[in-house]
Amino acid sequence: MLESDFEITGEGERLGEKPFLPVVSLFSGSGGLDEGFVQAGFSSVLALEIDRAACETFDRNHPRVRVIKKDLSQAVNGYVVERLTELPSPVRPVGVIGGPPCQAFSLSNVHKRSDDPRLNLPKNYAHILEELNRHYDLDFFVFENVLGLKHKAHSELFDYFKELFGSAGFATFEGELDAQDFGVAQVRKRVFVVGFNSRRYKALRFEFPKGNPALRKTVREMIGELPPPVFFERGMQSKDVPFHPNHWCLKPRSKKFFNGFLKEGDVKGRPFRVLEWAKPSWTVAYGHREVHIHPSGKRRLSIYEAMLLQGFPKTYVLKGNLSDQIRLVSDAVPPPLAKALAESIWKVLRAGKARQIKLFAAS
Repeated sequence: MLESDFEITGEGERLGEKPFLPVVSLFSGSGGLDEGFVQAGFSSVLALEIDRAACETFDRNHPRVRVIKKDLSQAVNGYVVERLTELPSPVRPVGVIGGPPCQAFSLSNVHKRSDDPRLNLPKNYAHILEELNRHYDLDFFVFENVLGLKHKAHSELFDYFKELFGSAGFATFEGELDAQDFGVAQVRKRVFVVGFNSRRYKALRFEFPKGNPALRKTVREMIGELPPPVFFERGMQSKDVPFHPNHWCLKPRSKKFFNGFLKEGDVKGRPFRVLEWAKPSWTVAYGHREVHIHPSGKRRLSIYEAMLLQGFPKTYVLKGNLSDQIRLVSDAVPPPLAKALAESIWKVLRAGKARQIKLFAAS
């Protein structure tokens, strides 16, 4: 299942053979980042995540990947390396991808705590990255988080994280990407740190994908043709929902949904933000179950509608109860954005592979 028939640093790829580019996924969530990398030709082989519903979701949509429910802040030295050695076939991962939970760094988090344990998760990421690089001589890593990590309140901590990435053996590149520039019907800006093995990729100039404003999609393009969703009732399960298991939504209770008060494009405070058909969605981030309101003004979005606004494939399924699914779709990395980033990384790896072949031929 996990046969490795190609390594970036090997002598080359046999004619007609598909590259095998295994990656380790940390803080995997529902698998949006992995989905994009898989679409770009990479192969997740091991995923570690603390949230049970996220693990079930990852396993449902990426059944060939070994998924482990694990609190990585409690992982002992060598834990991830040991899990890799347990795979059915030997694998040398070429990269590590992941985004530690970002609520502690979010600008919208008005209840910040200096002792929030989530502040240390990027440090845990860097430690595991260093271990994996020492054992497997990785090619790259990708670290994703919210823009708030660059805010002055966290800038020193962010600089420290990047120092740790450098100490782990990587030359790092920092960039901001907006999902709407990559065919996602959503304004979603995030910060990415991409690192390449500083020993094997010397004098590298990595360019983040540029995106294309012409690719921007609207809410109507993504969800305008869907049938009405099912309203959630106590005791209901996803399997009871027709059309798609995630096409259910919170039952409207406020009179604002029934008296014509909510118009397309209205913002009546944070809990009542009505999407516009002809524009992209605001960021899909629904704290306190404040799911954006459908352009009709008569209900909130269904989970499936939010998934499509995130750029998930139509066949993707989120597991867990309704609250779990709201959290999972809010935290996800849009797959089309992840795919564009993965393709930019693959260009660097391919160029490095070509250089290795050239050096081998000359020796």
